[in-house]
Amino acid sequence: MKKNIHFSVLFAITLSSWAFAGVFKFQLRGYPKLERNCHAQTEAVAALFEAGMQAKVLHVECLSEKQTGYDFNIEYEAPEALEFVSTDYSFVVTHSPGRYREQSECLKKLPEQAALFEQVTHLKPAFSYCRSMELSVGKNWEVILIAKGRSEQIPELGGYMFFSKPLEVTEEVLKAQMNQALKNQGAILADMIFHNNSVMGTNGASIHYFAPKRVEFHMERVSQVTQPDICFQQAREVRAFMADYGDQIFGIYCGDRNLGYFDLHLGFLNKPRFSWSWAVDTFSSWNECERNRSEVLKHYEGSAVEVLLGGVCSRNYQIEKYQVVLFRAKK
Repeated sequence: MKKNIHFSVLFAITLSSWAFAGVFKFQLRGYPKLERNCHAQTEAVAALFEAGMQAKVLHVECLSEKQTGYDFNIEYEAPEALEFVSTDYSFVVTHSPGRYREQSECLKKLPEQAALFEQVTHLKPAFSYCRSMELSVGKNWEVILIAKGRSEQIPELGGYMFFSKPLEVTEEVLKAQMNQALKNQGAILADMIFHNNSVMGTNGASIHYFAPKRVEFHMERVSQVTQPDICFQQAREVRAFMADYGDQIFGIYCGDRNLGYFDLHLGFLNKPRFSWSWAVDTFSSWNECERNRSEVLKHYEGSAVEVLLGGVCSRNYQIEKYQVVLFRAKK
C-alpha cells in the first residue's frame, strides 16, 4: 500500500513538471509605439499576452524599431506551443495587406473588423491594432488581430491584378458581387480593397476573407474591342449565357481604354467549370467578325462532350486579327 502511495505522488509530480516544461516563442510585429523606448513597453506587452493567451510570459525582448511601431519576441511557458488565429498573414506574395491610407481611418474601422473577427472565429483578439507597412505607398495601414485558439474559418488574403479600371460599375457593386461569390463557396468577405496607384501599369484588388481553405481569385480579359458600347453589349451577352455559372463569378465588366482598346473582364473563383478559347477563323475587322459570328457559333455546336454557351468577337492582339471567343462547358 505504501508503495502505491509513493508511486501516485511521483506520478503527480512528473505530470506537473511535464505540464510546464515547454518554453516557446511568439513574434509580435509592428505593435504601436506607446513609449519612447522599446524596453519601457515590454511590461505592458507581457501583461496583454498573459491576459489574452492565458500563458505565463518568461521574457519579452525588443527585436527592432520602426517609425510607428516595435517588433517584440515573446517567450512564454506552456504545456505545448499555442495555436493562433491572426490577420498577420503568413502567405503574402503579390497582394497588399494594407487597407487604409491614414492611421486614423484604420483606427476608425478597427472595432468593426475586430467584431467581425470575433463573430466568425468565436475567438476574442488578445491583440488588436493598426500596423503601418512603412516601405509601401498608398493604402499602407493594415488591421492586425491575433487570438489564441483555432477556428474552422481562417483569415486569409487573396486578390487579383487588373490593367484598366472598371467602367459603369462601382467599387461597392464589385464588393457586393464578391461577397455573394464567397458565400457560395462557404467563405465570408471581410474587406475588398482596390489599389489604384498603378504599379508597373497595373492595379490590384486585395481580398480579406474567412474560409476553411484558401480561395483562388482570377480576373481574365476575355475580349478586346475598339468601342465601349460594343464592350457593354458583350458584357450583357456574357452575363446572360453564363448565368448558370454565377456561383463562381464575381464580376463581368468592361475596363477603361487601355492601349487604345476596351477589355471585357471576367472574374471568377477557383478552377472554373467553363472554358474559353479562340475559334479558328480570323477576320480583318470586328464588323467582319460580327457578320460571321452566328455562322461560326453554329459550326461549334453539337459536340458530344461539350456544350457551347456562346461567343463574342474580339481582337486577338497576338496576331492582330479578329476571332470569335468561344465559351464552353463540359456536359
